[in-house]
Amino acid sequence: MSVEQTLKKSNSSPFIANTWPEFLDCIRKARSKLGNPETVWYRGMSRAEFTLVPSLLRVPNGLRKEQDLFNEYQRSAARLTAKRSNDWELLFDMQHYGIPTRLLDWTDVLGVAIAFALYDTNDDKHDSSIHVLDPLKLNSKSGPGEIRRPTNDPDFNYKSIYWHGRPFNAVYPIAIDGPFQNDRMVAQQGAFTLHGSQTHFFDTDGQDCLQKIVMKPGAKIGAREFLEYSNLNAFSIYPDIVGMARHIVRKHLG
Repeated sequence: MSVEQTLKKSNSSPFIANTWPEFLDCIRKARSKLGNPETVWYRGMSRAEFTLVPSLLRVPNGLRKEQDLFNEYQRSAARLTAKRSNDWELLFDMQHYGIPTRLLDWTDVLGVAIAFALYDTNDDKHDSSIHVLDPLKLNSKSGPGEIRRPTNDPDFNYKSIYWHGRPFNAVYPIAIDGPFQNDRMVAQQGAFTLHGSQTHFFDTDGQDCLQKIVMKPGAKIGAREFLEYSNLNAFSIYPDIVGMARHIVRKHLG
């Protein structure tokens, strides 16, 4: 069976939100379907058809190029950024600056996820989506159980595990906490899934960890109102010069 056939067969039906009140109801239903876990993470995506695959795994032969990307970033960034104490901190920096990695961004703040779903586009011709994840259930399937913070774990070595497959070959994604090493990560309350070699885990083996909500154009109207009232704008989400510039453009030019 092809990957496409597997995805079509295994995909559970998402919740559909046509209005803002329906969206809030979908959030409640999604959390309930997951068993109302104490810890829930969200990810917003501007297009509902986008998949939960990190950038490195979307690049042709990305895993083969992983070491080259990391090593060149490490060499080139040494004179431009603060010194990092371990490979994990370098990896989080790479994700922050847009270099393809195994990481996928999540947040425990629903408003931040909504902002990510809507700020990249004003085009309401297409549906957006919010994904709701139970990170502890994910980790119970993947192995570690608790949510790990790899920067504080000397036994969890990025290069050994993800480059060389020692002491185990990483296949499934795991939920991890990232260090708050820059203002953007603090503002976004960032969390991450760290992915192994299985590209479409959330569409197959990981479906019981996740619920998806499709935001129709009508739901986006209320969502943007909510973001405005909550003062969740590009500058508060991206508290740097890039975020400030995006906020000014959106405020005055729409």
